[in-house]
Amino acid sequence: MKFTIIQSPKAAELVESLTFRELLNQVSCPTFMRIGPDRTDQFGSMFFHPSDREELETNIARFKSNCTIPPFIVSDLECGAGDMVLGATGFPSMMALGQTDSEELAYEVGAIAAKEAGEIGYNWTFSPVADLAYDPDSPVVSMRSAGMQPEHAVKMVSSYMHGLQDNGMMATIKHYPGDGFGTYDQHLTTPINPLSKDEWRRGPGKVFKELIDSGAMSVMPGHISLPAFDDIDEATGMYPPATLSRKLLVDLLRGELGFEGLIVTDAVEMGGLVGYMNYFDACALALENGCDVLLFPRMDEFFYREMELRLESGMLSISTLKERACRIVSLKIQMGLLDNKGSSVEAPDLMRNREAAREVVAQSITVVRDRQGLVPFSITKQTRVLHVVIMNNHERYTELHDKMRQEIGKYTDQVTQMIDPGPDKLYNAMCEQAFDLVICSIGSMLSYGLNVVRLHDEIARNMMGGWTKLGTPIIFVSHFHPFIHKEYEASIDTIVNTYGDVACTVECLIDGLIGKKSLNRTLYTHN
Repeated sequence: MKFTIIQSPKAAELVESLTFRELLNQVSCPTFMRIGPDRTDQFGSMFFHPSDREELETNIARFKSNCTIPPFIVSDLECGAGDMVLGATGFPSMMALGQTDSEELAYEVGAIAAKEAGEIGYNWTFSPVADLAYDPDSPVVSMRSAGMQPEHAVKMVSSYMHGLQDNGMMATIKHYPGDGFGTYDQHLTTPINPLSKDEWRRGPGKVFKELIDSGAMSVMPGHISLPAFDDIDEATGMYPPATLSRKLLVDLLRGELGFEGLIVTDAVEMGGLVGYMNYFDACALALENGCDVLLFPRMDEFFYREMELRLESGMLSISTLKERACRIVSLKIQMGLLDNKGSSVEAPDLMRNREAAREVVAQSITVVRDRQGLVPFSITKQTRVLHVVIMNNHERYTELHDKMRQEIGKYTDQVTQMIDPGPDKLYNAMCEQAFDLVICSIGSMLSYGLNVVRLHDEIARNMMGGWTKLGTPIIFVSHFHPFIHKEYEASIDTIVNTYGDVACTVECLIDGLIGKKSLNRTLYTHN
């Protein structure tokens, strides 16, 4: 059922008493890391990054005690709470959920995320990602997506979203009007979604429409333009990002898609917005053109002065600030925050949560390609296994490399590990038939502003030299980037995707490679 913010007279009364600065604070969601523990300002929302649990609980409680209007406490729970709440259950990725093809598991993971984060005080998450993994080389979507097909994405994302919202956590579907249709990163620049109106309505538009109709409470527009539904901005000569576009926010999102919940910008400091126009103009126009909440503005004295100048010039109106703040406070009343009657949070069952994580991992690890039928591969104590690491920024994954070596070592006494060995060393080893099996960990995870998800620079040169075709069985494992097989169509004959790495991933992977357990062989999330 579609979600609607119910306007409240009590909210209107509260908002009417707020000063200009207090109104700005109510429509802003800064990060606590930047605000700091000693500042006593009231804000409508606050984003808390991971930290020690005791410190996190202390900071949340201290911040809330300063707020006469209870705030939203925010994090990013894109697939479980493990990435953003230290000590919470770790799940691999939304694409891993997509690979399970289980609505029940997706719902359960959403519920677990809500309970584990809700127990600490969180009540709003900037997730799930509703983008389609349309372009395999997208540096920001990839395994954060449930997959390429709209119907499958709706099924999995909706289940996860309901798991969150049924357990007291407001969900946010992102990044409207759809990221993942190119190789540009909105952290750095303003990507263009190139779809025609019909293509958009059949693809990302269908996903957002169906999620809105099924009850999404919040939408996050990306700093992404959609020329098919917009006009060129005469001031810049370019199509504006959705964050600033009245046609995309009001006419399309509010109008055609019928969204009546909360609209929160993506981070306002991202290059796709403030590389497009002046930082403070962008903040003012985002509010004027349809956004309810500014994400991560720099709430310092310079910000307040600059925004006051926009008020004086007429770029930003006090009526807009009051209208946005009234919607936010009305939503808080609707959620029971003002009378401390927010949804009760069931205590998490950590043992069951870990079992659920193992289920997701076991069902999602997928044999993507196996031309020579290598999987499963019989390993004995005498099998000579080489574990090769071909990963950009490989020093970030030392724990993963160690786990791979240790798990392989449970089945053979002869394990050698090479990290970025170069093509010559690999060529010589294959010519000498020095190993009976090569397991190659390849690719790296996404990182904002990385801009390139493929192997690149010297690391990519490991794929030269012809060593993959010299007779030694080779099983590639992509732990993160799920589309490496598309680039290396000929040179990779066998590849397994894990769609992320959590506590039990490597164990389940190696058990599958040697045949102790069966691995998934259906690509629900790919073409």
